[in-house]
Amino acid sequence: MDVNAVLSLYDTNVRANPAPRPGRTVVREDDVLWLAGDSNFVTWWDFPASAAEAVVARCANSFSAKGEALIWRVHDHDQPSVLPNLLAAAGFRANPPGTLMFLDLERQLPPSTLPGAEVRRIADLAGLDDFVAAANKAFSDTQASDRRDAYAAHLDRHDVALFVAYVAGEPVASARLETARGQVFGQLYGGGVAPSHRGLGAYRALVAARVSAARAQGLRFLSTEARETSRPILQHLGFIPAVGETTWVFSPD
Repeated sequence: MDVNAVLSLYDTNVRANPAPRPGRTVVREDDVLWLAGDSNFVTWWDFPASAAEAVVARCANSFSAKGEALIWRVHDHDQPSVLPNLLAAAGFRANPPGTLMFLDLERQLPPSTLPGAEVRRIADLAGLDDFVAAANKAFSDTQASDRRDAYAAHLDRHDVALFVAYVAGEPVASARLETARGQVFGQLYGGGVAPSHRGLGAYRALVAARVSAARAQGLRFLSTEARETSRPILQHLGFIPAVGETTWVFSPD
């Protein structure tokens, strides 16, 4: 894989051309593009270094006035290079760094087994409740619960696929795959496993299920923003680190 070429394709095909997501719509304001809704996430921007301070201040002031948070993920190759410093000065706080990783879907994954368990793609509201329950166990927050209604509206569509891993009938892990018309990338999110079932293969089984679903849709690559805990597993499965990233969060006080 030519990582730089795939990264450039990802920037133009995904980040600069975002698709609406469950609970979110695409908003463009001059030189900044973001997904707005139950959370607000900047996906792309196009401004010179000379305008960066004013743009960041405008965004911070706008979302402060609305009383809403704003998420701005900056990859190490993004420009202008001064952007992280300006975000920090405007009151954005940095989350722990992660890594953008790609998988070439023409590559075969190592075998993945989850003894005594199964992975199901969610197709009804009962399964969605299991997805939410597993996510809450894994992440100890209510994000999945807060977005339940948005996910429910996508159960019969192909752009969001939800998966749950069950052990002895209990939902213990969840993950999702998001796709969009005209994009060659599938995007992996979630991948959370209940603490009591970590290290047993549930995470790898969820990756394998989403790889199969992405191939069935004719996609070329998978992308994911990996935490340091999941990066070694993903590399073992064939994902290639492309670039570091830091997610900056503005929370109005």
